[in-house]
Amino acid sequence: MNLAPRAALLLLATTLGCAAPQQPTTTTPARSSVTTLLTQPMPTPAPTECRMLTVEYPPGATTPAHHHDGAIFAYVVRGAVITALDDGPERRYTAGQAWYEHPGQIHRVSRNASPTEPAKLVVFFLTAPGKPVLQMEH
Repeated sequence: MNLAPRAALLLLATTLGCAAPQQPTTTTPARSSVTTLLTQPMPTPAPTECRMLTVEYPPGATTPAHHHDGAIFAYVVRGAVITALDDGPERRYTAGQAWYEHPGQIHRVSRNASPTEPAKLVVFFLTAPGKPVLQMEH
């Protein structure tokens, strides 16, 4: 019995087996997730411009009392802030939380909650075109 043809077939089978393409693995692609953070009816008449802003508070920073001529939707991206609207209590908002300010509402307290860490907000400002973002209170 000649072993050479068998050895050649075994070598060919082994080589082809190694070179054979791997079976593709099937994985389920990651899906996006949508979370509603805040729902607020819009004031009438509806504003005609939306501005998307970032507000960055260095450690210990504050903003003097002010108001906005349009509606404000604020979302904390980093850190924590303390706010108080009109005569309401001070509230602490941390990363992932949001609040709404009515047009003209007095934002009497606005500060970074930390003396050592920065804070950052993303703000949607809905207003008539050309209105300033904020008006200082006197």
